[in-house]
Amino acid sequence: MTTNSKLLVASIRVLSVALLLVVAGIVFFALRIPENDAELVTLSSISIPEEVEAGTSVSIDAVAEVEGGIAQVFVQNAFGRMRFDMPISSGVGRLDLPSPVTEIAGVITVTSGDVEATLTVTPGDVAEVVAPLVGPRTIVADGADTSLAVVLPIDQYGNQVADRTPVDVEWQQPATPGSVANATVVATETENGMASVLLPSGQIAGPATVRTTARTSSGQMISGAAVRIDEVPGVVSSIALVATDSIGIADGRSLVEVESEALFDAFGNQLADGTAAQFVFDGPAGQGVVPGTVQNGRLRIELVAPDKPGELTGHIELHGMVSNELTIEFSSAIAGFEARIERVDSDVVLRIGPALDPDGAFVADGTEVRWGEQTTQTRQGTAEIWLPAALVPTVIPTVEILGLEQLPTGEPS
Repeated sequence: MTTNSKLLVASIRVLSVALLLVVAGIVFFALRIPENDAELVTLSSISIPEEVEAGTSVSIDAVAEVEGGIAQVFVQNAFGRMRFDMPISSGVGRLDLPSPVTEIAGVITVTSGDVEATLTVTPGDVAEVVAPLVGPRTIVADGADTSLAVVLPIDQYGNQVADRTPVDVEWQQPATPGSVANATVVATETENGMASVLLPSGQIAGPATVRTTARTSSGQMISGAAVRIDEVPGVVSSIALVATDSIGIADGRSLVEVESEALFDAFGNQLADGTAAQFVFDGPAGQGVVPGTVQNGRLRIELVAPDKPGELTGHIELHGMVSNELTIEFSSAIAGFEARIERVDSDVVLRIGPALDPDGAFVADGTEVRWGEQTTQTRQGTAEIWLPAALVPTVIPTVEILGLEQLPTGEPS
């Protein structure tokens, strides 16, 4: 059973006890309802045990100041105050409390008029160990981080057991492949109804397990559910950066993969997949940052090629550490293009094309074309930009495609 299900069972038990107490109170109240106040008698003494174990049947003995009648007895426990009617015969009376009244540990107070007596209900023996409360569930395998296990042994009625109940906590930590897992047993005992143990991390990353047992007074071992903790790698010890391609094409769309060597912490644990880092670069198109994650122990980043040729230099930043610098040379993705200005009625049109790549093919459709503040995209190697003649600048700007600039031919007039 999980911790939540254990707590649910305990809650159901508590509600059941409360319901039984209510029913018992109604039954005992119905045993004798005095017809008038004249039948009520005063008790001179009440006698009950000083201490009983939870769930033990208890009788209340009393001595009255008269031979017969009914004495009202009030019982106060953790759930509230109940009234019972005690028949008096020959100056004495006895009241047997229903067992649910004593199932919850604590102090029970019995009163009748000015007479009062108390009964202490102690927890029973260990019957169950609620799954340990462990947290945090993830710790760093650096030999210094810790987690805390809290153990809650209870008796058959859900009471926390008495102090100094023996408890064992087994801390089974990960081991290197091919070796036996390292298990440590810590002996402790309950205090204020619970026991706690601080669990130190090891230096090997992997899943760890917490198991708990509590001993009954007869020496029987009652086990709780096992709980998993993950010991994870710590801070990376060093970063070495490599590139799958040292040359790229500056087409503004292709991907270049940047990769690190295998990453380990100071104790040789490979960094976990999903560990986040970033690639910081300065290239032909400007500066930027590209996020990446560790996959199979290596940091992998897909970098979009710039749209201008030149050198791109960058490094990885991870856990506050900086890798070596890596340089990638991006060659031009365009061999050349034609650009001509023509006058069409009251407009001026800039006609571009064909724009060809180094292999003589059209540049990819959607390649950006810049002419001053105007932009468009190529389609089958060509593009056009239309402007009213009045908006054409006096100084004709160059046309730029993938970092290649060219002054258009022709006249706007």
